[in-house]
Amino acid sequence: MVSLLSLTRRLAKLHCLSESPSLPGLNEKVQALRRQPWPSLPLNSKFVVFDTETTGLSCKKGDEIISLGAVKLEDGEITEHFHHMVDPKRNIPAKISQITGITNEMAADCPDILEVLDRFLEFQGCFPLIAHNASFDLGFINLKLRQYCGIRLSIPVMDTFLLSQLLFPSAECHSLDCLAGSYDVPITDRHTALGDAIITARIFAKMVQDLKARGVTTTLELQRLLHHRRLVPSL
Repeated sequence: MVSLLSLTRRLAKLHCLSESPSLPGLNEKVQALRRQPWPSLPLNSKFVVFDTETTGLSCKKGDEIISLGAVKLEDGEITEHFHHMVDPKRNIPAKISQITGITNEMAADCPDILEVLDRFLEFQGCFPLIAHNASFDLGFINLKLRQYCGIRLSIPVMDTFLLSQLLFPSAECHSLDCLAGSYDVPITDRHTALGDAIITARIFAKMVQDLKARGVTTTLELQRLLHHRRLVPSL
């Protein structure tokens, strides 16, 4: 027998799925990407490096994505760019506008998050993701995907924040700014989604050289080393 709670959840999911015309394609993309095994790829393979800007720090307290940016990185070179602002359907605090440069007026005519996520997943294709402090960005993305598609992304993601802890275990700072300074990466368009994605991509390209010097040449070797150092769960 189906419980009332289970039935309510199913009806809520169906209602969400019918709310946006962009969802059929988005749902198919998320289904195709879910539960991907961790690949064994050379560290100079093609990856998608991404970042988000948000109205605040807590997706669970109602903060929303206002910008999503990404680049494709292959053999240490950036080959393609992706960037969209998002209508968060809520007020953007003045302090966030000061940091990101995105105002309520700028976001008002932008697509909603579902449409932007659909475009982002099209841009990503089947390539593994890279981000700095990836759990933050994926938290916002997966909250929306669970809400509207009923499932979340569960795909390989390399986190430069965790890689920094691996490569510089005694360092006091693992922020994007500190890493950019350590690797002599120019800081331009900071606190914009595309700008931070570009900075992260350039940092990762430098990290690959350090990892290769330690004998780590594939994504699978890297994931196992991170697990060995207790920085990520087992595969």
